[in-house]
Formats: sequence, C-alpha cells, structure tokens
Amino acid sequence: MKPLAVALVLCLVGTVAGAQTSFGEFEGAPSGELLDGPTGKLFRLSRDFVYRDPSGLVWTAPAGEVVDGASIPKPFRVLVGYPFSGKYLNAAIIHDYYCCAKNREYHTTHHAFWLGMRAAGVEQDVADTMWAAVRMFGPDIWSVDPAGSPPVPCRSDPREFAGVYEQSSPETKAKAVAKFTAIARTLNTTRGRVLDVVDGALLAPRTPEAEAHLEFLNKAIASGFDVPPEKIGLISGITQAEIEAARSPDWAISPWVKGQIPEIDAFMSEQSLRYPVPRFVEGQIFAPYVSNGLAGYQVKNFPVEFLTNGTLDKRI
Repeated sequence: MKPLAVALVLCLVGTVAGAQTSFGEFEGAPSGELLDGPTGKLFRLSRDFVYRDPSGLVWTAPAGEVVDGASIPKPFRVLVGYPFSGKYLNAAIIHDYYCCAKNREYHTTHHAFWLGMRAAGVEQDVADTMWAAVRMFGPDIWSVDPAGSPPVPCRSDPREFAGVYEQSSPETKAKAVAKFTAIARTLNTTRGRVLDVVDGALLAPRTPEAEAHLEFLNKAIASGFDVPPEKIGLISGITQAEIEAARSPDWAISPWVKGQIPEIDAFMSEQSLRYPVPRFVEGQIFAPYVSNGLAGYQVKNFPVEFLTNGTLDKRI
C-alpha cells in the first residue's frame, strides 16, 4: 500500500473513530413481553418506545409492534450477539421497526441503529460489527415513498425475514460466513478502526468506501460469489471450538493471530495497538486464517448446524 494512501486511511480512521461524542438517548426502557415465535424469541411492545438521535430526530417504535431482530441473519448473531440480549435490545427494537416501515432513508436507518447501540453502551468495534452485518445481510436498499404511510404497528405478527443469505445455497452461505468472520476479526483486532483489507487498502467502518464494499459483498452473495476474488477482501475460517465458546455470555469473535495479515500488522504497530491474547477453549487455540480465495471453500469447512440454524443452542 502506498504511503500516501496509508496516511489518508489512518487519518480517516482516526476521524471516524474519535469524532462522535454524543450518541443520542432512549426515553426510558422498552415495555413489553418476550414471546416464543416459530423460529426464536420475539418482543412485543406494550407502549411506544422512543429514541432521539444526536441531531434531535425522533425515532418511535409504536405500541403493538412485534420485533425479532430479523434484520441480522441467525448465523451472524452467534458472531456479533443476540439482538434481545444485554445492550442490543433498545437499538434492535427501533431498527427492526424502521426496516419494516421503510419510511426513513435506508442508510440513515442503519446509522441510527449504530448510534442507538453506542447510546446504550455497546463498544465501538461490536457496534461496527453489528452495523456491517445489517449492511451486508439485512434488508435490500429501499426508497422512501413521500406519500406513503406505514401501518402502525408495521408488524403485529411474526414473519421471518428472508434476505440474500437465507436465499443462498449452502456453499454460498459457507463463503458468506467466511467473509463476515474476517470482518468481525478485523474490527475486533483493531478496536473498530479497520473494517477490512481489500486489494491492499485498509477500509475504515462507516465510510462511503465501507458502504460501497458491503453493498458489493451483498451482491456477491446474491451471485454466488461470482466476482473478482481480489475485491472480496479478507476471509477466515471458524472452528467448532470457537462456535461452542459462543455459549459464554462474554464471548466475542477472537482476534487475528499476529503475523497473519501484513497490512494489519503494520497498522497495529503504527497505531501502538496490541493484539489481544489468543483465546483457548478446552486446550485448543483458535486458529483463524487467511485464504487467497473462496474457491476451495466447501460446506464441510463449517459445522452444518451453524450454517442452517445459526446456533448450537436451541433455546436461543
């Protein structure tokens, strides 16, 4: 990567990571009940739930709305966290409603999701990973109809969201998991400063370049990854032991092992960052790896249950 390009990216990364100090606020706590849906947990609001973003724009999920975090496909909830656990609930409620109503601009809706997570105390790298998940796998880009008026509530009964991932073949799903796992590892390793490394260039999260890259990956999944391999960026395997560790409430995707990504190694050194200690599960060290392409990926590279159900725990 050319020195000037590195300098520009590092400047951009620093700006994105450090400029935001206020993330808005939620008005009280959501009131409602958790329900058992056909494929997982649901949450039905008993009264309006309001989030006010830093610009003063008010986001309201109405009473009676049923949300299920469906804008994040199940396998990726293992990697980033379950939408109705811990600090995710508030932002997931607002985001689910507006992804159904589609009466706010697409990118603004996803950015409000990120802001809401940060307002609720979610760490930046985790919020960036969740944001990347909904951009890469969530609802298709929509256009707002100025004359339209969504029903209130927008969804009063559970309906499974079927995005590009759910409609893909098992082989394509395996490749999509490999791609997103690498994004999660990179954000974890760099503390939210770098989303991906594509063709030698570092991409910072929540930038126009990152938006374009995630949209490209969404289309790549739809095409079965019939795209130029050098544009895909980093990919990574995920081990059975690592997925088993997801049952722990404080689990997060493990970082890259030092020495595997030259671009990230240089970045870590220049930013005075340290690689976290590699995780161990039952004596096994996690062994994330980089591949030069997705052509060799098969379903057998990933636990079948992970690809189909998205979890090893049927209770979730």
